[in-house]
Amino acid sequence: MKIRALLIAGLVTSGAAQAGTMTLGAGSDFVNFSRTPDGAGIGFTLDYLKHDHNGSAGGLGAEFALPLGPVTVAAGVKGTVLDADGGATAGLVGGRINVDAGYSVSLFGQAYYAPESFASGSVKSVSDVTAGVRWNPIPLLALEGGYRYYQVDRKDDSRSRTLADGPYLGLGLSF
Repeated sequence: MKIRALLIAGLVTSGAAQAGTMTLGAGSDFVNFSRTPDGAGIGFTLDYLKHDHNGSAGGLGAEFALPLGPVTVAAGVKGTVLDADGGATAGLVGGRINVDAGYSVSLFGQAYYAPESFASGSVKSVSDVTAGVRWNPIPLLALEGGYRYYQVDRKDDSRSRTLADGPYLGLGLSF
């Protein structure tokens, strides 16, 4: 256990030493802290979702990004603990694409998905989709806005829950 914790801490620390943006974003039902690399590198995300009527979820994710000109693509994984009409866990797989639009603006989208075979309990699937725009008005500051949708589908459809479905704002530091 200690070796895993040290390995995770080492990956996060080494990833933070590279150029990137650390962003704290919040919507009506969630808070997200992420580190997005500028160029090739490791990024991470910490999520907490709490919907008043539909349950909650929390998790940790990691990604590896690769620049391809004005486009950066990333592949990643997320581990999530769910309490949405029953407790469960899920391992989501997905990625992100970021497109530089010029004038210190970039557009991004990310999607993560866990099929039934990557989830426990009666979870049929988990979907986490985000799209937005990031603006760097000055080199150190990043402002972000977008939309997030997070759905937990159960084998019994009447127990399926949407934990996030709406806009969010974020503030970040780029270095």
